[in-house]
Amino acid sequence: MTLVSDLGEFGLIERIRGRKSIQDEDLVVGIGDDCAVVRRGPVLEVLTTDCLVGGTHFEEGWLDMNDIGWKALAVNVSDVAAVGGLPRHALVTLFLPEGFSAKQVDDLYSGMEECGDVMGVSVVGGDIVRTVGPFAISVTLSGVCERDQLVLRSGARQDDIIVVTGTLGQASVGMRLLREGWSSGEAPAEECVKRFRRPVPRLNEARAIVQTLLPSSMIDISDGLLSDLWHIMDSSGVGAVLDADCIPVGDCVMDYFGGDREEALSQAMAGGEDYELLFTINSRRESDLAEVGRGLGVELTLIGKITAKGRGVKLASDGAERELGRAGFDHFGPAVK
Repeated sequence: MTLVSDLGEFGLIERIRGRKSIQDEDLVVGIGDDCAVVRRGPVLEVLTTDCLVGGTHFEEGWLDMNDIGWKALAVNVSDVAAVGGLPRHALVTLFLPEGFSAKQVDDLYSGMEECGDVMGVSVVGGDIVRTVGPFAISVTLSGVCERDQLVLRSGARQDDIIVVTGTLGQASVGMRLLREGWSSGEAPAEECVKRFRRPVPRLNEARAIVQTLLPSSMIDISDGLLSDLWHIMDSSGVGAVLDADCIPVGDCVMDYFGGDREEALSQAMAGGEDYELLFTINSRRESDLAEVGRGLGVELTLIGKITAKGRGVKLASDGAERELGRAGFDHFGPAVK
């Protein structure tokens, strides 16, 4: 008997994806991207769902209910941003253990409403159930996308360049710090903890990138740079090479590892929870990166290029290349966080 742990999270997804396909003429994209996509008249509807579970995504004391509410909605907004869409309406399911208070629910919804006000999302319904397990919250989010602005994981082509927004590694170091008993006010670690507790989706940035740089593929970095790059590689049927010197590592990540660039880089590539955008564009648009980044107020960093199918993912450093595996977060495999 094959166990789920034998397959791993992404192997299980592929197993489900391989079942009888849905015969629906309105379906544009099904299982296997950041969002499902359905035709709805002149526009596309995008749909995504994500869940936060106590003991899996956070431990008691790491996040207050307000933070959990914000994050539960934000991680779904990030998926919608990654396909070039605009989020609109959310359904929320709460799994509440014995002893959960009404005040905790109030705080949870306050966090979601705060995020929704910033991101243009309304919570319009959901479900509440009692559970004997840990507290969990599941959000299903719908949005819209113009037909000519949809970006999937599957469009990367050989010789495209690979670009990432912002800096990487802070959130996963924030999780480490919380696990180690970090106390509020200890800087610069505070920035890492903030990035873990309250990720800010690159919604406006994604829309601008789609309109100005015409990305061939895009994904948000939730499981880790390497893991999510592999999703693009698998979907697009290509390989990639990354430049170790160009990958933008957060300052507080370098501080955490005592200035050891190699250790900090490893964390930045595999840690996850960044919710930055990873995308590919035609190399002819490289000269536009700096100007677009300035307009958005965010660094757009060229970190590598797309190579031929079968080359896998390689890291170039000091004139040599080495193979990179699929490091990143897997719910049913060994975690790197």
